[in-house]
Amino acid sequence: MASPATPMAWTRAGSRRPDFDDPRVRGVETADPAVAHSIISRIYRLRDLTPEAGPDFSFGRVVSGDDRFAMGQIHYRGRLHAVSEPLPEFFCISRVLGGRYGLADGRADLRAQTGDRFVFPSDRVKEHRWDDMHLGQVMLDRAAVERELAGLSLATPPEGLQTLAMEPVSEALGEHWGSTTRHVLDGVLSNDAAMASPLVRSAAFRSLVTAFVEAYDTNVVGTGRSSDARALPSTVRRALAFVEEHAHDDIGIVEIAEAARLTPRGLQLAFRRHLDTTPMAALRAARLRGAHADLMLGDPTLGHTVAGIALSWGFANPGRFAALYSTQFGRAPRETLES
Repeated sequence: MASPATPMAWTRAGSRRPDFDDPRVRGVETADPAVAHSIISRIYRLRDLTPEAGPDFSFGRVVSGDDRFAMGQIHYRGRLHAVSEPLPEFFCISRVLGGRYGLADGRADLRAQTGDRFVFPSDRVKEHRWDDMHLGQVMLDRAAVERELAGLSLATPPEGLQTLAMEPVSEALGEHWGSTTRHVLDGVLSNDAAMASPLVRSAAFRSLVTAFVEAYDTNVVGTGRSSDARALPSTVRRALAFVEEHAHDDIGIVEIAEAARLTPRGLQLAFRRHLDTTPMAALRAARLRGAHADLMLGDPTLGHTVAGIALSWGFANPGRFAALYSTQFGRAPRETLES
């Protein structure tokens, strides 16, 4: 990752970039396996490479961003088995755009196909299996992420921030991460004026960090998520996924209970027992997170207001919203909007 670069046009799943060798974008395209393996060995600290490259082999990588976050794509035509050393300097969150990707770290064995999302365990040795692999990737600088979390009153243990699982906590939160990255891609990385603005880049980074720690299970303290989220009963997990997916909609305890396949009373008891909270408190927290993301990406010069954003997330009383927001995020919503 480097200082602000010229934005790149990032193609959607299943397509190929037409401009891998565009000189404005940091990237490479080659049909030489030796060159490709030298590059990926250096970038991803791969070793023990066992390739099965055919006559139609190709490799390409392109990336754009700043010193805190970057987005890009990588494709590898052929098969490869390799082992990689830990990469503690940054987090790499990926989505399979084509082919298949196998990843094992001694704790879990992932077999990802087109459309699947996952995060690389940065603190462990990993085994990789590529099969005509094509990934979209988001890279987040670890030190910058930890500083941002501290500013959000979220604490990390002394050993630093670590991911606890490779796949998203839920499909809904995975989709939220995807929508956040698309917003940053289309509204910031693909916009010369936005990339030239330090304030816009900072807001984009904050939104990525927030979505990242919500979508993926980490050891960060303060997200309100159980450290053993996967041990929650399926009814509670269905309710939480429904809340995250429909937080912007007009829903209440009846709709949440129906999604969880429980009675409203049963849902309340389940939330008290397993989360020590209520369904409506979980919904309010999800809406606060949504409002927080909109405030970070809002622009007062374009007419965005705290009251308007609050109302769009179901908070009709501006004073009540400001109090809830300040308690959750440690500063007034206006400060977030104007930062």
